[in-house]
Amino acid sequence: MNRTEFLTTVLGGNQTDASAMPSESLEQNPVAARKLIRTTTGLGAYTGPWTAETAAHLLRRTMFGPRRAEIQSVATGSMDAIVDTLLAAQLYPPPAPEGPGGTSWVNLPYDQAFGMSEGTYRNYLKAWWMGLMVKQGFTLVEKMTLFWHNLFPSEAIEVQDSRAMYKQNVLFRQYALGNFLQLVRAVSVDHAMLVYLNGYRNTKTAPDENYARELLELFTIGKGPQIADGNYTNYTEQDVKAAAKVLTGYRLNGSPRDRRNDAYLSEPVGYRFVPELHDTTNKQFSEAFQNRVIVGKSGAAGEQELDELLDMIFDQPETARFICRKLYRWFVYYDIDASTEQNVIEPMALLLRDNNFDVKPVLSALLKSEHFYDANNIGCFIRTPVDLTVGAMRQLNPQGLPDLTLAENYQLARRLVDRSSQLQMNVFDPPDVAGWKAFYQLPDFYELWINTTTLPTRGTYTDELFNGIIYNQNSVRMTFRTDPIAYAKTMSAPNDPFQLVDDIAAELSPIPLTDKQKETLLYDVLQLAKNSEYEWTNQWDAYNSNPNNTQARDFLTGRLNTLLKYMLRLAEAQLA
Repeated sequence: MNRTEFLTTVLGGNQTDASAMPSESLEQNPVAARKLIRTTTGLGAYTGPWTAETAAHLLRRTMFGPRRAEIQSVATGSMDAIVDTLLAAQLYPPPAPEGPGGTSWVNLPYDQAFGMSEGTYRNYLKAWWMGLMVKQGFTLVEKMTLFWHNLFPSEAIEVQDSRAMYKQNVLFRQYALGNFLQLVRAVSVDHAMLVYLNGYRNTKTAPDENYARELLELFTIGKGPQIADGNYTNYTEQDVKAAAKVLTGYRLNGSPRDRRNDAYLSEPVGYRFVPELHDTTNKQFSEAFQNRVIVGKSGAAGEQELDELLDMIFDQPETARFICRKLYRWFVYYDIDASTEQNVIEPMALLLRDNNFDVKPVLSALLKSEHFYDANNIGCFIRTPVDLTVGAMRQLNPQGLPDLTLAENYQLARRLVDRSSQLQMNVFDPPDVAGWKAFYQLPDFYELWINTTTLPTRGTYTDELFNGIIYNQNSVRMTFRTDPIAYAKTMSAPNDPFQLVDDIAAELSPIPLTDKQKETLLYDVLQLAKNSEYEWTNQWDAYNSNPNNTQARDFLTGRLNTLLKYMLRLAEAQLA
């Protein structure tokens, strides 16, 4: 069974109630992606036709909710130029988040920063990031910032310092398309990470192995198959203990958690290296690292051991493969079979090593490859909750949106945060140190996004965009509502119901709808009579010539609301 056959079976093809979830049985069946026959294509350059369909595939995977105008613009250019534009440098850092009263707290020392509760500022921070996603430019930076956040998770609820979480987000933006090795180095001494994995508690007299373990297992090289108890292919327990010794002596600035000297509370968040707390003994590593020894250093030179540790880890070929698999699952598909490992992952890893771990050349090769545009890799990706919440708001509102990055629209941005959280993707608060399970949990991966709770909630959210989102702005009750007529106007021929359904389907779904599905949309959902489809054209033309024609406007608004709600609940609309 191929994707279309599977999804058609799921839909049934005859449902007319737009409040029902056409894809309600998705959680009871293997999703379409599980049914795919994998491809043997590799990292060679894509030389096929550059069409609106291939352009849409590129933008769906690299942006949140690409709009029709963006797709059309891309389709008229060249693939190479578009990918290069997506990978171009962006504004860094973005404007800082604002809190109550329009002031920012993120660069203040602790003793000045928290005029309100940390939880309040944390909520503003989440709304700020969601707003940046909605307002994204033509760039890969937002998707990559989220990628690094998933790879190097820190839970804001555990860190309890929104300034540190902001700094970490800025760090991910700085290295979004930069050097992986340099990013790991920066993350290792990042304030939020030092708190989250107890790095600031790791001293020569009280060793803490948390960060050392995750550095190896989750952040760089991975375990590999287990050989024996405490012994994995890529590292051993001996290596964890030795790495933990290397990482001793790091403390926090500007944090009440580390109050060895109250003077540090008057400094912005950051770290300092304290030589007296560093283990100066030699660190012996196992055969997995060629029995390397990092010679212990005293004084300020002790911090150089971190660079030696990372150089040793990055000297192992498996480290490049590890991060390339992560990138592959983020941008292409979760199943890495033997063919993909040989034809895609290995060339990516070689390219990464040849470029001293700069990520941009690897992403460029992947996004320009025949493998990326292979038909089997289109529409096989279940949209993440953030892709759904942010993407639907962007796609359905081409006329523009309120400025969700500022404090006065905090409540509206918070609605997106809350909905994403209900769908199991709470930004700044991933579930644990491994990130979101959809990107690593065998055997289900992306299928974990869909269950009996999240599936109807997806439909509730997209319905809400048309029913109206009520929020407060400067103590005034406001309603945000998508204008379905404005959205329909962006299509090629909105007065032609056949073309309108085709255009909307092409934007909202990576998989073509069947003729039976389109008939259902035209005659059951839009409620047109066969051989009288001109009724739609008449109503559209009447409104277009006179926007004050309330009868025509109400007719179009009601029918379009029903159509769009229904289409956004289709199984195909959950894919990318």
